[in-house]
Amino acid sequence: MNRPHRARSGSRPGARNGRLSIETFEPRLMMAATGHMTAGMNLENVVDWSPAWTFTDAFKASRPWIAQAFNAATWETSWNPDDAPLLALDANGDVSALATWTNDTGEAMRQRAGTLMFRGLDGGYAGGVYRAEWDGTGVVTFGFDARVIATGMTANGRNFADLRVTPSDDGISMVIEETAPADPVRGFNVWMPDWGGRHFVGERWQPGATFSPFHPLFLQRLDPFHVIRFMGLQETNSSDIRTWSDRRDAFDVRQGSGSGGTPSEPLVNGMSLEYMVQLANDLDADPWFNMPHMADDDFVRTFAIYVRDHLEPGRKVYVEWANEVWNFGWGFEASQWVADQVRLPENAGLDPDVAHWVVAGREARRDLDIWSDVFSGQTSRLVRVAAGWAAVDWVTNQIAEAMGGAFDAIAIAPYITPTDAQRAGYSAATTVDRVLADAQTNVATSLEWVANHERLTRDWSTRLGRTIQLVAYEGGPHLDGRGAPYQEAFYAATNDPRMGDIARDYLRRLDAAGMELYVDFQFTGQSGAAPWGDFAKLHRMDQALATAHLYNAVVAAADGSLWGAVTTPAPAPLTPEVSIGHATLTEGRAGLRWMTFTGSLSAPGPRPVTVRWATVNGTAVAGRDFVRGAGTLRIPAGQTRAVIRVAVRGDRLREADETFSIVLYAPTNARLSATASRGFGTIIDDDAARVTAAFAAFGATSKTRR
Repeated sequence: MNRPHRARSGSRPGARNGRLSIETFEPRLMMAATGHMTAGMNLENVVDWSPAWTFTDAFKASRPWIAQAFNAATWETSWNPDDAPLLALDANGDVSALATWTNDTGEAMRQRAGTLMFRGLDGGYAGGVYRAEWDGTGVVTFGFDARVIATGMTANGRNFADLRVTPSDDGISMVIEETAPADPVRGFNVWMPDWGGRHFVGERWQPGATFSPFHPLFLQRLDPFHVIRFMGLQETNSSDIRTWSDRRDAFDVRQGSGSGGTPSEPLVNGMSLEYMVQLANDLDADPWFNMPHMADDDFVRTFAIYVRDHLEPGRKVYVEWANEVWNFGWGFEASQWVADQVRLPENAGLDPDVAHWVVAGREARRDLDIWSDVFSGQTSRLVRVAAGWAAVDWVTNQIAEAMGGAFDAIAIAPYITPTDAQRAGYSAATTVDRVLADAQTNVATSLEWVANHERLTRDWSTRLGRTIQLVAYEGGPHLDGRGAPYQEAFYAATNDPRMGDIARDYLRRLDAAGMELYVDFQFTGQSGAAPWGDFAKLHRMDQALATAHLYNAVVAAADGSLWGAVTTPAPAPLTPEVSIGHATLTEGRAGLRWMTFTGSLSAPGPRPVTVRWATVNGTAVAGRDFVRGAGTLRIPAGQTRAVIRVAVRGDRLREADETFSIVLYAPTNARLSATASRGFGTIIDDDAARVTAAFAAFGATSKTRR
């Protein structure tokens, strides 16, 4: 879907002469008191098919309303949304009226509104007596796993139904069969059975209430974690939020965050801010929020003000713009939105090699500057996140450059994931043992990404004169079978006790490599093999913890017990960094001359290093000013330098000095420098009085040939 350009007014804070200034503030330290890495958790979207018992009121996580068509002549009911008109909903998401019509055969049709709770969980939710209550006049029925055992009116005039629930894969269904337009049924609650001596019936939460709206077991199993990332609950990847009025508020009948909704309720846009702040306060945890990629400045400012004023004292807030702007996979809409912005006329002058990252960094800077303004005088409570691409630290640095240093942490997702070569060797006969052995091997790759970014954070810390932290916004095993025959082996390996041991080793090594905070992905999820993998640390809210091997590993990092269990491993050695220098050459009046660029390694490597290179036009154009070139630079093992030569054409034209560049890419046995993977060549004109051309660190300015 094409997105309209995000409206912005006024100059960008921190901009000087069209370029972002580099910001320096006081350090914002995030290390645990023990000096080891702290641990947090990403939360799953709130949907009816999630095994999380998020709320004491199960209706808050129910499916958006589904329009049904009831045939009064045949008594048949269709759940196909195409068979009924869209439902009429009020501002809070309650059904305000039900339609009637006549079908093509003259039969009377009535609209109904249905919803589901705990669907598709193979019975993995709490059984017992649930209590449903609602206001208004109409007919409401319950089914599937729910059997009505009592109905009536409460002392304060609300309808109620007591439900005996026997969990199965069907879950609980609820249908509004009739409603009075003048007094529609509304304000539904479906309270879960008592738990741990606590009785939930009658608890209708609003901001400022003295009780928590969250289920005690949900809170208990989140309690070990220091940071809670709300990316999923905010529906960040598919958010349609542009203005404050688009958000879900605390008075909506639901607080779900499932992508797509239903035809009658298509825009969900995540859990309300009030609930998220309440959860952080209940857990005494630091929240991590993601700003919607299309949200305007007023949304960002209003959001920040609420957090500043309602998050309990002493808590920090992590703030990130969008999520994974490098990821063009299905459902990641921010990356495509950024690509659309790059094509706008006002961005036509951006270098196409970096334009995507410049726009993303610029948007992130804009939002985070608003947060900085709101938290003026309280900046120790604010951690501004520059999120990058774990596998490509060059991209991370381009985003950081575009943000002008207006960040406090660099965040990556150093997942343990199979290589393409490993996938090519897998089949239906692939064993769990082989998958686990490869996963253990692949920890080294994750650690290489971390080492590369740790070096980048040190560079930025030196540059800014303050500490920049390295954090993981996500991480853990990432065994996505993608529908391949080995998908079941991936699922079994992910849940094998030995994967818990691999995770513990992985977490210790992240800590040793300089990771300050690790936020695992993710807390809960359905059981069973799926193309996208199994990220859940718990498949049931009440899962026996003896079987929750990955959950236990992350808890051990969170509570500190992991660090004393065994000797912390030494950091992995850094991969050599390959860079290229700039070059200059006087062009001459005829023939060819050779311009020499030097490729360098940060340290000699034990294996030969190769890196592809290609020339790129600037104000100097291939074929006219120089000979186009491409090839492979080779640096032997134990050495640190090699050269690239490009032929420059002489002429007798009076002109300014001209530039072109050489770009390095696709290295083997080395990584690209995050700051020096492009070398600029300057052709000095010697035909007349020299006309000086401006040359900046990011390239040459354009000029007219004379």
